[in-house]
Formats: sequence, C-alpha cells, structure tokens
Amino acid sequence: MSVVALTACPAGAKGRSVMPRAEQEKLVVFHQLYPDAPAPRRADATLSETVALRAHRYCEPFTTASSFGWYVFPPIDFSLMWEGETIYWKVAPRDPWTVLESAVALPGFAEVFAPHAKEKLGGLGTLPFLGRGLEPGIVQIWTGLLVRTRPGWSIHVRPLANHPRDPRFEVLDGIIETDWWLGPIVTPIRIRKTDEPIRFRRSEPLYMIQPVPQEAYAERTLSSFDVVRGVDALGDAEWQGLHEALTLRHHGGEDERAGAYKREARRRAKER
Repeated sequence: MSVVALTACPAGAKGRSVMPRAEQEKLVVFHQLYPDAPAPRRADATLSETVALRAHRYCEPFTTASSFGWYVFPPIDFSLMWEGETIYWKVAPRDPWTVLESAVALPGFAEVFAPHAKEKLGGLGTLPFLGRGLEPGIVQIWTGLLVRTRPGWSIHVRPLANHPRDPRFEVLDGIIETDWWLGPIVTPIRIRKTDEPIRFRRSEPLYMIQPVPQEAYAERTLSSFDVVRGVDALGDAEWQGLHEALTLRHHGGEDERAGAYKREARRRAKER
C-alpha cells in the first residue's frame, strides 16, 4: 500500500469547506483517528505540578499562558535518533533501529484506515505517522489529529508554554487555518543533538495547540503599531496607568503585593 508524503504546510486545497452544524457549536473539535492514542487534554496551569507553588499561586501571566490551549500527546511510545545524516526510529526499546525513509505509517493503523479510505478517498493511500523533512534533523510527526475550528479561527501549534525544554529536540511553531483545512496536523520537530536516542512517551505531551483568531495575525493588524520614545512623550493617561500599576505592585505585604495583578485581572474579567 502506498504511503503519502508528509508535509508541514497545507497545500493544494482550494476554496473553503463547510463545517457541519454540530461542529459549529464548539470553538475547536479534535478528531483523533488513531483509536488507542491519548486524546488532547486541556493545558494545566501547574504544568502537572512541575512548577513552583509560588509561581502558580501568584503569577497570573504565567498561569494564564500555561493553561492557554490543549496538550497533544504522541500516539505511541517510540524513539528517534539522528547521527548527522541518517535518522533512525523504533517502537520498543529493545527493537532494532530502522532507517526513517520518506514516511512510515503507524503500526496497525493501515488495517483500520484502509477500508474507509478506499471508499471515501479513492487512491490517496494512507496517512503516515513519521516522515523525514527536507532539512537535516527535521522529523514530521502526525499524532493522529484532524482539527476543525469555527470560521475565522486558526490553531497555533507550538512547544509547551513555560515547560522545561528537552535540549535534544525542539518543536517548531506553525499556524494552520483549520476553519477550512481538515488535513493531518503534522508537527515538525528539529533534532538538536546527534547520536543520542530520544524517547517519546504517550504519557507526556509533545506540543500544545492554542486557538487564534485570524484577525490577530492579519497583516493589517500587525501593521497597526507605533513606537513612542522618551519619558516626555508620556501623556496623562499613561502616567495614570503607570501609577495604578505601581500602586498594585507596592501595596500591602509581600504576599499581597505578589498576588495584586492576579486579583485585579480576575476582578476585571468578571466585569466584562
């Protein structure tokens, strides 16, 4: 059976597909095609209890960023290793290393997917699990997800926010317009160290997905900015805003000051 090549960039689609009405009720709908793969999980402000209690308790910007989105997990435990030219992979730790060619399917998935694909997709083959990128050390991973969002919304695929990074590899960022693209969410990683096995576990998140309104990264939006230089350029409104921020920062004892922004942000959220 043929295996289609992975690509990190959606290409070839024309027009916009219509989202089923049932999916319009949710901002994001995840379709996990690998039957036994972990489902995406809401991101955790405590990073599964790996952060300091003080940061979780007081630092609202930290916890808001950490919990913004969903964790995505590898579908199975597997390992990768790059020796500078050749990339190897295997499933079980005692398995022999296999050269990663252009693309490989998840073990056992073709038998599940092929009967449906033959009827619905024609001769488009199966969906690969791993693929080797064009640049050295790049591996493309499909975790089994298709994602659909409301019209006007995209997803940002990115490394885990505020999570300690593995020095052996990095997840590359990407923004996908999933209000029309329903292809595989393929995530490239860049292996940074050669000759070191990297074990990916289905119990540990690989990357996170965050919802992004397309207006946020439109050219007209990002072109709308200004830089005002010098203290003398601060107006009355800016001085008032700075005064309010510093009042919160310096009022009360140490614990009260540490949680001031958090309390004020939550008060304002209730008023919206």
